[in-house]
Amino acid sequence: MRRATILGLGLGCLAATGALAATAGDVIKARQANYKQIGKANKAIMDELKQPAPSVAVIQANAKTLDGLVKRIPNWFPAGTGPETGVKTAALPAIWQQGAEFKKDARNMWGAANALDVAARSGDLARIRAAVPTVGASCKACHQTFRAKD
Repeated sequence: MRRATILGLGLGCLAATGALAATAGDVIKARQANYKQIGKANKAIMDELKQPAPSVAVIQANAKTLDGLVKRIPNWFPAGTGPETGVKTAALPAIWQQGAEFKKDARNMWGAANALDVAARSGDLARIRAAVPTVGASCKACHQTFRAKD
């Protein structure tokens, strides 16, 4: 039992060291992958709501994905992972220069995503439809200040 505990602690330390060794490029790529998941989940919800008989289960699964990812957004932007790295990123320096505002916008987005998740779990399509525009508005608010135009 004691060896298993020591081995587990050792593996945990190695995993933590590996996480610290991630390059700025790795962080940016992971961030971009997470945003792609957010985009796919949002698109799936929007596409489903356009159907004559939307699947609440599809909406619920994607709302849960949104809620789970969006709450972590502030953690995706550690110092040194902006355009200065030379890695292509749409993240503007304003994220780090206006950190409090960025975090406020991220919290607003999480609030909107969480409200959508709660509405989706209710199964009430009217509540879901009412929650969707707030998510879109929160995305737009952040993009206007903190994301480079494509």
